[in-house]
Amino acid sequence: MNYEFLGALPNQNIILTKKSLIEEANCVLIFAFYKGKLVLVKHHCRGWELPGGNREEGESVTQTVIREMYEETGGELDSIERIGQYLIYEQARLVFVKNIYISKVSVLRELPSGFETNGVMLLDTIPKQMEFMNDPTFSPLMKDNVFLIVSDWIKDHHFTQK
Repeated sequence: MNYEFLGALPNQNIILTKKSLIEEANCVLIFAFYKGKLVLVKHHCRGWELPGGNREEGESVTQTVIREMYEETGGELDSIERIGQYLIYEQARLVFVKNIYISKVSVLRELPSGFETNGVMLLDTIPKQMEFMNDPTFSPLMKDNVFLIVSDWIKDHHFTQK
């Protein structure tokens, strides 16, 4: 089943699915859990959001997940599982292909300096989207339907357990 909806930013349209519609993703989004707690990062401009980012040249998508997790949280991953993909179109042009992962964090080290995040927050439960929709401390990227739908997909996943 594919979901289609407007993105969090102007002129964006999103297609979300559990399948891979396009083989080569250029970005990742990570629902990471440390001791059963959801890991959020504080982006220096956007606010609290899920870890993730762009794939670098010559890097596999799995390497991107591992690198982004370390750079944004200081976290080392024990397990990684792809759970979906979404395509972001801006003015009818495909700009991002993001694979969505759920992961289990084995170790959270001190946050590395020099990257785009400046904080880590651990949440005991996956928040309902309405809890942060009007909260300006949360990134606009958390306020589209991707978080809402994927949160439902993963609510009973074993990585979310302590």
